[in-house]
Amino acid sequence: MLKEIKKEILMLELLEKRIQKEKRIIDDRLVTSALACKENHGYFEYYVDGKYVSKRKKGELLRSLARSEYWNKLAPVLRNELRVLKRALHTKENMSDVYRHMYKGKRLLFVPDYAPIELKTREFEMEQYEGLGFREDDSAFILTNKGERVRSKSEKIIGDELARLGIPYKYEKPLKLNIEGTIKEIYPDFTVMNITTGEIKYLEHLGMMDNPQYYKNTLSKLDIYERNGLLIGRDVILLHESYYHPLNTKVVTEYIKEFLT
Repeated sequence: MLKEIKKEILMLELLEKRIQKEKRIIDDRLVTSALACKENHGYFEYYVDGKYVSKRKKGELLRSLARSEYWNKLAPVLRNELRVLKRALHTKENMSDVYRHMYKGKRLLFVPDYAPIELKTREFEMEQYEGLGFREDDSAFILTNKGERVRSKSEKIIGDELARLGIPYKYEKPLKLNIEGTIKEIYPDFTVMNITTGEIKYLEHLGMMDNPQYYKNTLSKLDIYERNGLLIGRDVILLHESYYHPLNTKVVTEYIKEFLT
C-alpha cells in the first residue's frame, strides 16, 4: 500500500511540474486564451475572442488553447489529489510510529495490530528453517557473498543482488501448499519480502528452459502455485534463462526494484 501511494504521489508531482512548465510556455506565447466552439451541421467551428478561426490554418493555435483550458481545470483537481494521497501516506506512517515509539521493553510484550515494516523485516530475517539440502555427490560448491550455498552461478547472482539492494530473503525455505488434496512442502528458490509493504513473495529462477523435462517440471510447480492462489506476476516472480539466452543481470535488478522495493 505505501509503495503504491508513494508511486502515485511521485507520478502526480512530475505531471504537475510538466504541466506548469508547458503551460507557462503556451501562456507566454499566446496573446489571448478565449477559445469557443460550436457544432454546425455536424462540423465543429472554432472562435478565438469571438472571431472565427480556421482549424486547417490555425490548428496549432487551437490545440494550444484547448490544452491550456484543460490544464487550468485539471490543476486544482491534481493539487487536491496530491493532498489526499500525502495525508493517507502520513496516516499510514503515523500508525506505524505508535508502536515504533513505545519503550522497547513494552514492545517486547506483544505483537502490534499494525506492525511497522522494520518489525516484519526483523521477524522474517530471524525465522529458522531447514532447507532442501544438497546431495553428498553434488560437487558444485557455489557461495553467495553472504556465505550461503546455492545451486548455480545464476542463483548466486540473484542472491547477491537481493542482498545488495537490502531485500530480506530465504533460500529454498519450505512452503506448505495443497497438492492434490494433501499438504506437502515445495521449495521456492527464494522467499523474499517487499521492503515497503512487508508482503512475502516467491522468486523462482527457471534456469534450463531448453531442457524438456525441466520445462515440464517447471510448469507443474507453477501450476501448484496457481492452484493455491499464488498468481504468477503478483505473488510469484519469474526469472529465466536457457543455454543460448543466459540470465540478464540488468533484468534481475529491474524485477527486484519493481516488485520488492
